Amino acid sequence: MARAPLNVEDLDIEHLGDQDLRQVIQRINEALHGRFTSRTQEFRELAREMGFAVTLTKLGRETPRRGAGHMQEEDRRRAVTAKYRNPDNPEETWAGRGRKPKWVEDKLARGASLDDLLIDRSGVQESSVQAEDV
Repeated sequence: MARAPLNVEDLDIEHLGDQDLRQVIQRINEALHGRFTSRTQEFRELAREMGFAVTLTKLGRETPRRGAGHMQEEDRRRAVTAKYRNPDNPEETWAGRGRKPKWVEDKLARGASLDDLLIDRSGVQESSVQAEDV
């Protein structure tokens, strides 16, 4: 004989053991999954009768369609080597692409040229050539 249905408030959750709580959670998940499956099937059949196909995607796991969405997942662009360096603050560099940084604009306004801000690569090339000759 079936048990009388309980209200959620009637459940004595505090006195259930860990294993009993896991079983309750598992039964609840199974019941929810069963309801979801049956309702989804009903909706798919209704949509099919109207000439539509229904696909479901779990939230947070959408697959990117095409174009820029794919680039957000895995950015394969390479970093651009800096071409100019601020002589007052060597940590400030610029690759020469895009808008000029404020420090470049300030230097140019004071009469400096971009050639004055170029990073000297001659020492790097000479040392690598010397290492190859050895």
